[in-house]
Amino acid sequence: MIIDKKFNFNYDISEPRQKNNIVLFYLSTREKIKNDYITFPEAFSKNLVRVEEVNDKGVVRYLKVTNISDQKLLILDSEQIIGNGIRQNRVVNSTTLIPEFSNVILRVSCCEKNRWSPAVTNELNLSDSLYFSKGRINNFTDIYNQRNTNQFTIWDDISDKLKEFDSKSFTGSIEDIYKKRKNNVEEIVSAFNPGPNDIGVAIATGNCLVSLDIFLSNEVFKIYLPKLIRSVALDSFKKTGYTSFVKTKDVHKLLRLIEESEKKIDKPNIGTLGQQIRFNSGLVVGSCLKYEDKMIHFSGFLKDKVNIPQYKSNVA
Repeated sequence: MIIDKKFNFNYDISEPRQKNNIVLFYLSTREKIKNDYITFPEAFSKNLVRVEEVNDKGVVRYLKVTNISDQKLLILDSEQIIGNGIRQNRVVNSTTLIPEFSNVILRVSCCEKNRWSPAVTNELNLSDSLYFSKGRINNFTDIYNQRNTNQFTIWDDISDKLKEFDSKSFTGSIEDIYKKRKNNVEEIVSAFNPGPNDIGVAIATGNCLVSLDIFLSNEVFKIYLPKLIRSVALDSFKKTGYTSFVKTKDVHKLLRLIEESEKKIDKPNIGTLGQQIRFNSGLVVGSCLKYEDKMIHFSGFLKDKVNIPQYKSNVA
């Protein structure tokens, strides 16, 4: 199947909403698309998915995922699978769509450097946060250039983040940062409520756009918005009374940079549905999963921060 590499973005973009230094722009559409998928968090909560090591010894780069529901299972890139039911916490490399009643070998990376233990309990869950935004950018860049993440870069990114937040983690887990800053982060999450036509969000910190995520439907977007906010808040959290001066026009500029970037199509993993359109340039990186000519999930990131003052005063 040939897929048009043009994204042809056609969304209404809201005025900015701000809480502390986190700024959101909602992307909306009046097109109603039926959602036939079950998300990873929904499947976990309903015991409709099974996640396990690929064999008794385990392989760092892979997990076996079984969809035991009668719906296609949507797993987002940067989901963090955590708990003692697997040998170490993992982060999902790419957004994946799994057919009904089937199993696949899911590509993942280690996000808990200092643990490789037998499964001692059945405790297994998803983190409330996606992997932090700087890590997502580096992973997408590595996958575009070499078809896989750089495990040493991931460990270095997590180590730097632990130092930045003065957090200690015996196993080197990014989850420990979220637990330490949970109250601050959840205050930000509760401040944002999407409307019924919103299906995507561009997020900025201070005066710097960071990420853009778009989903097939409003229902799926509402499930993942809190996780997206947490992932950015973990990367850059400050309490401030200053107003960001990122504008809607800046989101349009980001969309143009993405459209103008170099693109390529990845072959789907064995047993999965859809195709990944990956894009990369000196300024942006990301990917889009398309299935049956529909955009299932789009992730885009601005690589470099603009050299402007971090905040503009309310009275300036």
